[in-house]
Amino acid sequence: GLGAFTKDQVSQVPGVTAIVVAHRSGPSLDDTLASLRMQDYGRLRIVVAGADGDRSLEERVRAIVPDAEVSISNDDGGFGSSVNAVVDETALSAFLLICHDDVALAPDVVRILVEEATRSNAGVVGPKFINWHNPGIIQDVGLSIDKTGAPVPFVEVNELDQEQHDAVRDVFYTPAACMLIRSDLFRIVGGFDEVISFRGEDLDLCWRCHVAGARVVVAPDAVVRH
Repeated sequence: GLGAFTKDQVSQVPGVTAIVVAHRSGPSLDDTLASLRMQDYGRLRIVVAGADGDRSLEERVRAIVPDAEVSISNDDGGFGSSVNAVVDETALSAFLLICHDDVALAPDVVRILVEEATRSNAGVVGPKFINWHNPGIIQDVGLSIDKTGAPVPFVEVNELDQEQHDAVRDVFYTPAACMLIRSDLFRIVGGFDEVISFRGEDLDLCWRCHVAGARVVVAPDAVVRH
């Protein structure tokens, strides 16, 4: 594994730009930001996209992550549109970490996702999602689809986490609540479809990544509360 980085090694690992979309965010945003601040990955840049025009967001973000960048927009075109706007305006790192404002990442999530992207030569890597209030319950470990394109989860409702899904595997898509994607791949496929303003944008993005020849995998050792 990549393990812990020395100061000299930090400059040699791929950079990651985390994009957190904040929309009428509740207290969970503070947990999201704190968990990103605590990552053990040396080259992580944090950008918060305010999608509801709330100018107080900047002060709130800086109180938790002083060096975070904040982009406020009054044009709420949805989650995908907010991510695309940041990508269009930002000089990006090798990878994007796309996040909702209601996730909390274990401290090694970014490192594990980057490691798996490198090891598997994957374009998109997702974590294991567990229940926010009951971390013993699995929420998602990637999803498949049926012949109509409808999502098909690999886990049952309220399924207990007993390490039964802890092997790395290829999936059709992984939720955009927390997803690592190569920046060049994101641009090649055109980013999120901005016509999809609510749900389904992650399935559509990963579908186009498959068409482009990229692998989509889940690395369950990376654990995210959602």
